[in-house]
Amino acid sequence: MNSFNSKRGWYKDPLDKKIFGVCSGLAQRLDLPVWSTRLVTILLFLSFPFAIALGYFIAHCCLEEKAI
Repeated sequence: MNSFNSKRGWYKDPLDKKIFGVCSGLAQRLDLPVWSTRLVTILLFLSFPFAIALGYFIAHCCLEEKAI
């Protein structure tokens, strides 16, 4: 039987958060360093402030917190 879990979800991480934990949860989902997802988010925010702020707020409202 295959023990690989192919259904990984995207959750907010309450332990490693700066604002709401959205970037931290995305970094865990994509297996990337947290600093890189935060940096990309900031750079995209500087280019597209309304779209990124709206997407971040929607992710904050819709995502569940990761179970500790």
